[in-house]
Amino acid sequence: MSNVTPYLGFLTVSLMIALSPGPSWAYTISTTLGHGRKCGMIGNLGNSAGILCHALAVALGLAAVLQYSATAFHALKFLGVAYLVYLALQAFRGGTTLGRMNQDPGASTWVIFRNGAFASIFNPKISLLMLALLPQFVTPGARHPELQIAAMGAMHALVAGIVHTHLIFFSSGISRRLKKSGKVQKAMRWATGAVFLGFGARLAIADQ
Repeated sequence: MSNVTPYLGFLTVSLMIALSPGPSWAYTISTTLGHGRKCGMIGNLGNSAGILCHALAVALGLAAVLQYSATAFHALKFLGVAYLVYLALQAFRGGTTLGRMNQDPGASTWVIFRNGAFASIFNPKISLLMLALLPQFVTPGARHPELQIAAMGAMHALVAGIVHTHLIFFSSGISRRLKKSGKVQKAMRWATGAVFLGFGARLAIADQ
């Protein structure tokens, strides 16, 4: 039971983190509202893949670079801000991904997955959060702490995926009602773009 206790403790904290709105929430909801449940799930998988990348960075010690190097932190932060602005512009324009899907389903599936992953990967605060959080749940004296960290990272990716799946089903139910109105669709696009810009501004002013 003692070997399971750290994982149970981390599971509780993981759920609390996954329930906190952020850029990945905004991307999941906007993708589902704009393109349907299937696309929302593809973006959800991308987000989970991004979380796994952060966990592996912590396990391999790469995330520590962000903690001790202001240059690395600000470089990744700049990429994150630029990417959120890009997503905002895509939302303001509207319909670009859906149009590509009709022409090349495989390509746009990759675009949706990639965007979901980048929404997580380009947020340096996630790496710093995991760097501060994951080691606290590692069993003292563990022979391979990096494996425990990787396992907990996979747990968090799964928990986040489950939370986002609920968001997707909720959003798809709303989407069917809202798509009947062109004015509502336009308002949704502008609201989504504003949310991405808001998260971008918050990330831009974040300290290391």
